[in-house]
Amino acid sequence: MRVIPLQQSNAPLPPHVACGLCLGHFDGVHVGHRALFEELKRLRATKEKDLPLGVLLFSTPPTATLSKSPTPQLTTLEEKLALIAEAGLDFAVLYDFPAIKDMSPEAFIDEILIGECRAELLVCGFNYSFGARGAGTPTTLLHRFATGERTVSVMPPVLDGPYTVSSSLVRAMLTGGRPDDAARLLGRPYTLSGHVTDGRRLGRTMGLPTANLTFPRGALVPMHGVYAVTVVADGVTHHGICNVGVRPTVNDGRDVNCETFIFDFEGDLYGKPLTVAFLHFLREEQRFADLGALETQIRCDIARAKNYFA
Repeated sequence: MRVIPLQQSNAPLPPHVACGLCLGHFDGVHVGHRALFEELKRLRATKEKDLPLGVLLFSTPPTATLSKSPTPQLTTLEEKLALIAEAGLDFAVLYDFPAIKDMSPEAFIDEILIGECRAELLVCGFNYSFGARGAGTPTTLLHRFATGERTVSVMPPVLDGPYTVSSSLVRAMLTGGRPDDAARLLGRPYTLSGHVTDGRRLGRTMGLPTANLTFPRGALVPMHGVYAVTVVADGVTHHGICNVGVRPTVNDGRDVNCETFIFDFEGDLYGKPLTVAFLHFLREEQRFADLGALETQIRCDIARAKNYFA
């Protein structure tokens, strides 16, 4: 999939080529977002020409500019782009939110969507907003963009029971200790990827060595506690448990990390890439009187996780 910064000197596509676009932020690339992608593919099938299909999205979250407390993100930009490529789209156009946040909805349509991107097909969600102060709505697109050969499709909510699927709902599920439900909305488990960092190695003293990951700046941190997880290390998937939190029994209670014990694994993972997928919440994080009590509880957690996988 081609990734195109909007401000680069060459246009996103050759001048004679039109395209189809999905509009949104796409944090998490959940099942609602994927419904937009499928609608765009459906629209293309109604046209006589084989239009390239892509997304138009922010290079940074709008709340990073608009708020002193930015919304925690479900995916990094790299993860988001990889998921969009996996969904079968051809390109992603990235635009800089601070540079265009004061642009009127009409100018955004005329200069960006029609002028720079040469879009002929647009798909957006029912609650999509754009332009200065979010004044642009799907109705704005229908009135100004959908003329001549240009088409707009506004998708209704994708529902999970009585609830509208959204990135906000996924975040609420994860911070509420419901990774199973979040996985249903994402279409996959929530994951944390990174390189294993060196810790205090206290787990080794219990015969329970752990691999430590830190959450990227701005990433959503699930509810503090112990989870049944799958772990991808060296291309192989393993079962395990992890603790998300500040390790109050052995730490100073400030630094949040993800500390994972991998079942039946031998080897040194320090400095190597690791991906942890959160499957099931086992218990909240707690402080224990001593390391002996902590070890007893960890072994109980391991037994519960193995029962979950069984």
